[in-house]
This record gives sequence, C-alpha cells and structure tokens, in this order.
Amino acid sequence: MVLVEGGNGQGKSNLLEGLYLLAIGKSLRATTERELVRWQPPSATETYTHVVATVEHDSGTTRVQVDFRSSPPAEDRAQQGDAPVTGNVQKYVRVNGAPRRTSDLVGELPAVMFTAQDLDLVFGSPSVRRRYLDIMISQLDRRYLRAAQRYQRVVAQRNQVLKAIAERRAKPDELEFWSGQAAETGAYIMASRAETVAALSPLAEGIYEAMAGGGERCELHYAPSVDTPNRPGQEAYEAAIRKAMEERLGREVAQGHTVTGPHRDDLLVSIGGMPAGQYASRGQGRTAVLAMKLAEAANLRDTGVRPPLLLLDDVMSELDAGRRAHVLEQAADYRQAFITTADPRVIDPARLQQMARFAVRNGVLSPIAGSS
Repeated sequence: MVLVEGGNGQGKSNLLEGLYLLAIGKSLRATTERELVRWQPPSATETYTHVVATVEHDSGTTRVQVDFRSSPPAEDRAQQGDAPVTGNVQKYVRVNGAPRRTSDLVGELPAVMFTAQDLDLVFGSPSVRRRYLDIMISQLDRRYLRAAQRYQRVVAQRNQVLKAIAERRAKPDELEFWSGQAAETGAYIMASRAETVAALSPLAEGIYEAMAGGGERCELHYAPSVDTPNRPGQEAYEAAIRKAMEERLGREVAQGHTVTGPHRDDLLVSIGGMPAGQYASRGQGRTAVLAMKLAEAANLRDTGVRPPLLLLDDVMSELDAGRRAHVLEQAADYRQAFITTADPRVIDPARLQQMARFAVRNGVLSPIAGSS
C-alpha cells in the first residue's frame, strides 16, 4: 500500500484523480476538460498537460497517457489583460504511443476510487448510481461501453423524432426504427446491470457487516424502469422496453423525450430493510458507500482480466478505529492501493510500517525516509 500524506490543498486528491483519469479517460469531478487544466499566463499561446503511467501486468507492460493542449482564445487574452486565463482545451489519448479513442483506455488500468463526494451514491440522485454501475461494468466489458455510448446516440435521435411528431413534422411510424434500436441496445445494458448487481450485493453486504459489526444488513437491488418477470434475460428486457414505449407513447410525445429505458433505472441501497437515502445516518451512509466501493473492487478483481488499482481519498477522517482497520485490511489484498490522509497518526503504527509513505506539498511528491 502507498500512503500519501499532506495538508489540505497540497495536491493529494489531484494525484489520485490523475491516476483515475488514466483508468477511465475522464475526470471524476470536473464536468469539462477545460476544468482539468490549470490556468495559464496571458502571455502564453499554448500550454500542454501530460499525464502518463506505465502499467505492469502479467502479460507485459502498457503505457497509457492523456495529454491536454490548452490554447487561450485571442479575445480572452485581450479582455483579461494581466489576469490568468483558461481557453480551448483539446484532449489526446495514447496507448503504447499510438493515438486512441478515450474509450480505448477503459480496462487497460482498471481502478476504483473513493472520495468524500461518493456519499451521493446513497444520498444523491439515480444518475450517480447509474454512473457507478456504468463505469464498473465498462471496465469489465468493452461491449457494454459501446452499447452505452450507442444508446445515448439512439435516444437523442429518438427524442428528435418525438419532438417532430409533437410539432406535426413527422408521423408516429417514423419512430419505429429508433424505438427498436433503443429497445435492443437498452436490453443489453439492463441485463448486464441486473447480473452485476446480483453479484455485487452479497459482496457489499459482507463488507458492510464486517465494518458495522453486525446487527443490520446493507443490500443492493437493481430497479429497472420497466416491469419484468423475476431474473429476466436480455430478450425479456427488450420485450418489456418495447411494451412500455408503446404504452407511454402519448406521454413521450407530449414531453418530447424518451421516458423508458436504462437511462431511467436506479440502484436501490437499503440498510436494515429501509431505503438508505431516506433513513440512513451520515455514518451509515459512509459505511455503505465504502462497502459498495470495496465490493466494486472485489468484483473487478475476481471477474476482470487485470486486478484493479484501489484509490482511497481521505477515507480515514470520519471512521472509527475498527472501520479504519477493516478498510486497511481490505486494501492490503490489492497489488496497489493508494490512500491519502492529512493525519497519519490515525493509522495503526504496525500498519504504517508496512506502507510506502510519501509526502505531498505544493503539488510535489516526495518519499518519506524510512518507509517501506
């Protein structure tokens, strides 16, 4: 395990975010790539940001890198004067030196990351939980990633036809092709999610029980946006999506968007049989999220081609001694785990001696003498 120590604002989270960027090709926190690149002085015409890692695995090594080129628009420089500016940002992805698409990074360096913002997995909107499932499954199944990307395009096209029908610029039968494509692609996504959650729930339940000391269960349930029989397969999901689209056509035309499909699914988290988002305390929610993240890592480790990188950002600050010990015990099962903390004193000295320790200050990472 690698322990990264440093005060707030020194760059601990940036290090882990850089590693996670190499895993999924996108930032965990930023909504646009422009937010990833540090501001530049007005005198600069272009700046470059380079994130790269060499991944060692059983079959050899892979070099993955993400580059950003930032070019501030001329009007920005003129308006800002001496103030720092950010401009247009372009992203370039390479694997072993060859240009690749962003999606090609996914799976080369599997990773699971926990941050304080992940409490939204319990208390946030369904879209957060769908993203959690999508990232996890995409790192296991390239077909799923392609299906998710295609589904987004299909739904966008279908929504355009729905709006055209509402404005009397199209006829309802023009919707048939896009409805079929959405049902077929969406069914694969739903079936994959259902299978994944069925495997994930017992893992999360066991981890939660070990951390919480028993007495209550944490369970995960997949909640598709269509009615289906118990444990349906892909064909059953496709039939259910088609039926729901037919029944909800009037509503969809009126609203101008697709209301049926995996983009409306949810992952239900319950603690003690009660919806966690409504009834869990902050401590219960944090323990549930940790259980979900560690279950995600275990699922990637047990079913994936390559073991995942475990990234735990400021995980120790709100945990009691028992939960800290359990998290560190789980982390020790992975080939590489990075853990950040502002206060290493909360970690058991015996465990500290087993860690490779680094200090980060003003964005500079330095080894701590005497660590493993």
